Amino acid sequence: MSINTQSHYKGKDTIYKVANDFKLNAYEFDIIKRIIRCRHKGQFESDLKKTKDVIDLYLKEQQNKTEVKERINRLI
Repeated sequence: MSINTQSHYKGKDTIYKVANDFKLNAYEFDIIKRIIRCRHKGQFESDLKKTKDVIDLYLKEQQNKTEVKERINRLI
């Protein structure tokens, strides 16, 4: 079966298979997807700026999780 895809979807395997193989979470998947596609999609700068925003959100979430764990450990 042939699937009609856009030209910025390239590679031996789908990005979804790679994400599954590496057990990526949603942030990691989105970051890698944007970086892989940015040169082929024709919106290089815009895609990289969006990628930076996602990275910043991911960092903030991880920082919040660390702070919560530290608070819990102090209570124990």
